[in-house]
Amino acid sequence: MITLKGVMQLTLLRKLKRFLVATEIGAKTRMIFQFFLRFSFTGKNFSILRRYLKPELFEEDSDQVHLDATMEWLKYAQDHDKSDAGIANVYYFYNGWGVSYPETSGYIIPTFLAYSEKFKDKSLKDRAVAIGKWEIDIQAPDGGVYSSVVRKNIRVFNTGQVMLGWCALYEATKNREFLKAASKAGDYLCTIQETNGSWITSTHCGARTLHARVDWALLRCFEITRNPLYEISAVENLKWVLSQQTPNGWFENSQFDDELPIMHTIIYTLRGLLESHLSNSTAVKELDLLSCVKKTVDTLCDCAFDQPVDGVFGLVPRAFDRNWIGTVSDSCITGNVQFACLLFRLSHIIENEKYIKVANALISATKKTQIINTDNRNLRGAVPGTYPMYTGYVPNGYPNWAAKYLADSILMKTGLPEKLRILA
Repeated sequence: MITLKGVMQLTLLRKLKRFLVATEIGAKTRMIFQFFLRFSFTGKNFSILRRYLKPELFEEDSDQVHLDATMEWLKYAQDHDKSDAGIANVYYFYNGWGVSYPETSGYIIPTFLAYSEKFKDKSLKDRAVAIGKWEIDIQAPDGGVYSSVVRKNIRVFNTGQVMLGWCALYEATKNREFLKAASKAGDYLCTIQETNGSWITSTHCGARTLHARVDWALLRCFEITRNPLYEISAVENLKWVLSQQTPNGWFENSQFDDELPIMHTIIYTLRGLLESHLSNSTAVKELDLLSCVKKTVDTLCDCAFDQPVDGVFGLVPRAFDRNWIGTVSDSCITGNVQFACLLFRLSHIIENEKYIKVANALISATKKTQIINTDNRNLRGAVPGTYPMYTGYVPNGYPNWAAKYLADSILMKTGLPEKLRILA
């Protein structure tokens, strides 16, 4: 029997929980609690926590030091669970390593291949092949890709991202099992597409402009197989994506659920459009995607200059309203380094010093959120989801896709003279 005192205590606990969720003090309290549940109370760990709470950035080292640390962390994330070859999705303060994530493991494949080729590291190619074979083992019977190894929900976006990895592996190894898997996935995407070109079935939150990255995957598969259905499907969705762009470069339906668009999803959209433009499809060239990309990119570059989070050039506000006003005081680290990759890729075809300046600032700021000087293998080289660490996108966690895009951005920066591209 619950007493009146018990009811009052329960009510107070619920109020406290709501307070902790809703306020910055609460967010910091949660982080402190989770941090000390996970790590011992040592001087080094306390120093890390103190920086996160202030918040304060870490010391920046050379691009190569940060790149190598990032790649070592990604390898550690792959190795921590020996039951499969996938890469753990996130390392969190409160529950440690998550499960292997098909979507991002798939698009990390080209990152491993690019690093392997640049530094003659065969072990990274072997890791990429292992991921690709694991993705085949868990591919849905109809060709789709599941959202996770735990929740068996097929997702259109995830399917496209793994296709990018399979296409890259086929080109690197000429192993036709990867092309067969990519084609099976492409066939699936074509069969469930809506008549207006969008995808609603098997999506996280309905038709979204970030599916432009799925178009990129379909066009990659089209270039290899010459199956016209992939090109037709991509073009139809690209037309739908373009219909969502407003005169000032804003995209409707570019967000998760009902929230405002964040840099992560905005850049997903733009990168998909740009890479589709750079494909060998004549039908895509007729859509004039480049001007649409440039319109939004130029606005985002202005935002990077005019609206830096905490006054740090390179930390862009996480979310924007339809007038391109940053509505939050935190920064999505993943979206920032995605933006750097986009700017370098755009620089391959448009010379603009502003693009390089912003891209370099984005990388520099991201490097300052990364912990290099620690013996903790879970943290060394990890890239946080957000700044400050306690609030925003993937708070109190280090997503593998943030690390992937920091590695990509540094590889593309150092490979800019030869126009290095990473196809995912």
